[in-house]
Amino acid sequence: MKTPFEGHGQLSNQRFHDLSSMKFQVFVLLASFSICSCKPIQENILGTYDLDVERGCGDCEEDGPKVMVFEDNDISDGVPGHYRFEFSNGDAHSGEYDFLWVDTAAKLMLYPDSASFELYGLIGTTQQTDYRVQREKIKETCDGFLQNCIWRRRD
Repeated sequence: MKTPFEGHGQLSNQRFHDLSSMKFQVFVLLASFSICSCKPIQENILGTYDLDVERGCGDCEEDGPKVMVFEDNDISDGVPGHYRFEFSNGDAHSGEYDFLWVDTAAKLMLYPDSASFELYGLIGTTQQTDYRVQREKIKETCDGFLQNCIWRRRD
């Protein structure tokens, strides 16, 4: 006949095994993140993006830029990068961009310093965008929660 203390020892051995298994899983997860070496958002946005007219809403082509270009010679220098937006009607604006960190999300901020005649009023303003930068694309919500305008990386 087993005493109550003998059963307790088996239970604590099981807990120890579960805890060591969990530590191993956390270690594997952290190791996989370090191997993937995810790029920071400042590096991830660099490139030229074209609007995917087959996805998203009808407003994407009318209101959004047809082409987005983001450049930065040295992302570690702390100087904002340069952007250029070209629209399907021939309008364009360009300037500097930077990220504003709010909680755990990054907001793309635009600081236009040149623009075509129709967009001249943007010069000298700060434009806070709702763009979400992902690996090979930029998204912006349109017409509800599930619809997105999508710009795909060209280069």
